[in-house]
Amino acid sequence: MAKRLCKMNRKQIAENLGDIHRLVVEPKFVCRSCARSSSDNASLCKPAAIPPQACQDKPISEQQKCGLLIEALPKPQQSPQKAEAVRRIVDRVKHKAQQDKSVVREDSIEATALELVDKKAIKKAKKAAKKQFKQQKKLIKLAKKQHKLMKKQRKLEASIEYSQKQLAVIPQESSACKGANLH
Repeated sequence: MAKRLCKMNRKQIAENLGDIHRLVVEPKFVCRSCARSSSDNASLCKPAAIPPQACQDKPISEQQKCGLLIEALPKPQQSPQKAEAVRRIVDRVKHKAQQDKSVVREDSIEATALELVDKKAIKKAKKAAKKQFKQQKKLIKLAKKQHKLMKKQRKLEASIEYSQKQLAVIPQESSACKGANLH
């Protein structure tokens, strides 16, 4: 089984069911991404070792000493003093933002109306520029096509002129040949 358990689709799982049973009978690792377990860490995307049951049964203070459990332990919560300081800072920022908004609100009514007009004008200008660009592109394409057709026409006219010259030369040669055969 070359693929990791996390990346397998249903068909591959059905084909490798025996190997999968063998791997998950006594799991030693768990995937941090999808929570699949296996006895081999190579079959998981982001393997993390499963600590032994003896470590898991210990109180939290002793679990912190076990290196395998550090990842799984709940994060220590912030002290109440630190949480209060963060709340005060957030309140100050909110209060300052509200003061700035009240000053700006008077001007903002006029500014928003102008912005809407400006946005609409910009949008129309962009649309017109895009349309003009497309038309120029079409004109260039038509000019190229016309140039190509003119070239073709000149070539055809030259070939017609050449064939007419050839036809004019042939009757003169044929009349000369008729006079020569008379003797």
